[in-house]
Amino acid sequence: MTGAAAAPPRRDGTGRRGTGTLVLALAGLSALGQFASNVYLPSIPAIARDLGVPVAGVQATLAVFLAAFALGQLAAGPLADRLGRRAMIRGGLGLFLAGTVAGLVADDLLALHAARVVQGLGAAATIVAGRAVARDLFEGAELARVLALVTIAFALVPGLTPLLGGGLEALGGWRWTFAATAAFGLLVALGARGITEGARPITGAEATQSTPHVYLGLLGDRRFRRPALASAAAFAAMSAFFAGSPVVFLERLGVTPLEYGLYPPLAVSGFVVGGLAVRRLAGRVPPDRLMALGARVMVLAAAAMTVLPMAGLVHKHAFNAGMVAFVSGLGVVLPLAVAAALTPFGHVAGRAAAMLGFLQMGGGALGALAVPAALTAFPVAGFAVVMLAAVGTGAAWLALDRG
Repeated sequence: MTGAAAAPPRRDGTGRRGTGTLVLALAGLSALGQFASNVYLPSIPAIARDLGVPVAGVQATLAVFLAAFALGQLAAGPLADRLGRRAMIRGGLGLFLAGTVAGLVADDLLALHAARVVQGLGAAATIVAGRAVARDLFEGAELARVLALVTIAFALVPGLTPLLGGGLEALGGWRWTFAATAAFGLLVALGARGITEGARPITGAEATQSTPHVYLGLLGDRRFRRPALASAAAFAAMSAFFAGSPVVFLERLGVTPLEYGLYPPLAVSGFVVGGLAVRRLAGRVPPDRLMALGARVMVLAAAAMTVLPMAGLVHKHAFNAGMVAFVSGLGVVLPLAVAAALTPFGHVAGRAAAMLGFLQMGGGALGALAVPAALTAFPVAGFAVVMLAAVGTGAAWLALDRG
C-alpha cells in the first residue's frame, strides 16, 4: 500500500461530451442504493400498520439494507478487480431488481427484511463498480471535479425521493414505492449499457494478493483511512436523519406524508452549493482545508438542530434550515473524501472503492440503529443528537489523524 499506481490509460468516450454521459451513468449506479433507501421513508408508519408490526421493526429495514449494502461491497470489490466492472454492473442490477420485486410482494416483516438484503447486495455491486470506473479514468483534481458532479446528481435522489414516496403513498400505498424503485432500476440499466471497462481485470501476481491483506493495508494507510472514516461519519449522520425524521415530522410535528416529501428537496440546494464549490476550488485550495471547512459547517448545523429543540424552539422549518446548512457542508466533504481515498490506489481500485463503501454504509447502519434509542431519550431532537455525535467524531478524526 505504498505509493500511487500509474494512471491507467483513458478509454474512448471521456472527452467533454462523453464525460457528461459517463457522469450521468455513474451517478445512476451510485444512486440506486439511495433511491431504495429513501423512497419508502414516508410510508414507514403505513407499512407498520399494514403488516401489523411495530414502527421500530419497519425502521430496522433501513439498517438491514445499509448493513447488506456495506458487507456486499467487501465481496464486490475483489470481484470487480478480477472479473471486470461491467460484469459487476450487470450482476448488481439483476440482484437489485430481484430484491425490489420481492419487496413489492412481501406480505410480512421477515419477507420485507429479506428483500431489503437482496436489494442492498445488488446496490453494493453497482456503486463499487461505478466508483472503480471513475478512478480508472480520472486523476487528481479532475477526479474530484467528476466526483463533485456525480455527488450533485447523487444528491438529487435522496432529496427528491421522499417527495416521490409521499406522493405514491398518498395515491396508492407503500407498494407503489417499490414499483417506482423497480422502474428506476430499469432506467439505470439502460443508461449503464454504454459503460466500458476502465481498466483490465487483475491477473497474475496482482490477483494472488489476498483480499484481506489488501483491506488491512488500506485501513493501515492514513491516505485512505483518514478521508474514508470521515466520510463514514457523515453517512452515519445522514442515515440518522433519514431514519428519525419521518417519525418526528409525521407523528410528533403533525406533518403529512406528502408535505414531508417536500422538505428534503430543500436540502438539495445545499448539496448543489457544496458540489459547485468543489468544482470551482478543486486544484486551487488544498483538499484538506476544504474538507475541514465542510466538516465544521456540518458540526455547526447539527449542533443547532440539537440545541434549538432542547431550548424549546421546536419547528419543522428550524430542522429544514439546519439540514440545508448541513448538506452544504456534506456537498464539500463527500466528493473530496472519495477522491482522496481512491486516488493513491488505482492498482486495487475495486477493493479500495469497496472498503470505502463498506465504511460509509457501515457508518450509515450504525447511525440508523442509534436513532430509536436516541428518540426515546430525546423525543424530538433524538436524530439530531446522533447526527452531532457522528459529525463531531468525523471532524475530530480529520483534525487528529494527520500522520
